Amino acid sequence: MTPILSISDATKRYNTPDGNVITALDNVSLVVEQNEFVTLLGPSGCGKTTLLRTISGFEDLETGSIQIDGSTVTHLPAHKRPVNTVFQKYALFPHMSISKNVAYSLEVSGVSKSQITTRVGKMLELVGLEGFENRKVNQLSGGQQQRVALARSLIAQPKILLLDEPLSALDKNLRHKMQQELKTLQEEIGIAFVFVTHDQEEALTMSDRIVVLSDGKIQQLGTPEDIYRRPENEFVARFVGEGNLFDGEVTQSTTKGASVTLTTGQKTVVSQSGLKKGDKVKLLARPEDVLIGKSSNTKDITFNGTVDHVNFIGAEYQILAKSKDGTSIKATFRPDVEQRDQIAGVGSDIRLYVPKEALHVITKEKVI
Repeated sequence: MTPILSISDATKRYNTPDGNVITALDNVSLVVEQNEFVTLLGPSGCGKTTLLRTISGFEDLETGSIQIDGSTVTHLPAHKRPVNTVFQKYALFPHMSISKNVAYSLEVSGVSKSQITTRVGKMLELVGLEGFENRKVNQLSGGQQQRVALARSLIAQPKILLLDEPLSALDKNLRHKMQQELKTLQEEIGIAFVFVTHDQEEALTMSDRIVVLSDGKIQQLGTPEDIYRRPENEFVARFVGEGNLFDGEVTQSTTKGASVTLTTGQKTVVSQSGLKKGDKVKLLARPEDVLIGKSSNTKDITFNGTVDHVNFIGAEYQILAKSKDGTSIKATFRPDVEQRDQIAGVGSDIRLYVPKEALHVITKEKVI
């Protein structure tokens, strides 16, 4: 099956007022499959919005090409590309009713009134706004306005819907609700969504695949589980979720894995192949993989220290501990009722360990 979107070697640079050049996209290549929900994730200035705007046609590439459903659109203007965009600011027409807002693109295209009425009704029902046809924008909540913006973009039946941080203006509870609604809507409509966000949790929750960007380059492309559990470099490990990173060196390598000695002198084993003796590595342990107590396996990473912080975050407790040499480790856990009174307080001694099976090996800091 032909991918719905194929980007090859996309490069985009900007000249700054002080005479410098910023490379917003640096030889980026990306394929999005039919009906796929792909999220562009990264910090401010990483290139994610620029990439979205080159797909929509609002920005021109310096070099590279873009194909949509097998047809090259690199030099087509925005209004001739089979895509629509939902922006962070919904850009709704305040003087128009909801039905008029949704119908706008159809009216401009000369669609008959009877077809417009039918399609607007179906679209408002799909986004849960049936009965709102005659209301004005200022009579709607933020979540309802977001649904109107979605309906207006989807009614023209684009092949790809582009979404530029459309949930960022919503409060936390509504944002979580809209994340699920948006994913459900995408599955029901059956078209590809390309979604931009800097929110890691949002990306993990909604995406089929995530594109992690930094400095105009793709640092990693994979499923949410791949990105979180198996980051390919230190940037991804630190940007997506929280993690503990331990420096070490490969001291022995086999076809099935390797032995690693940490800078603290502890020794462990990892199952990752392809490592060579002398390789400098970092071992990642997510906070939820850190356990309280004494390990019975000498190859687990152990940690003895003092509790520096204890944070209660609803269902979980977060503990930050430090050893005498200043090394820090973060643990997240959910104690049962009997254990809650035993939570170590600030200043208490604590013993922690990471099972060797929970360690992930990182061999590079960043894609360059």
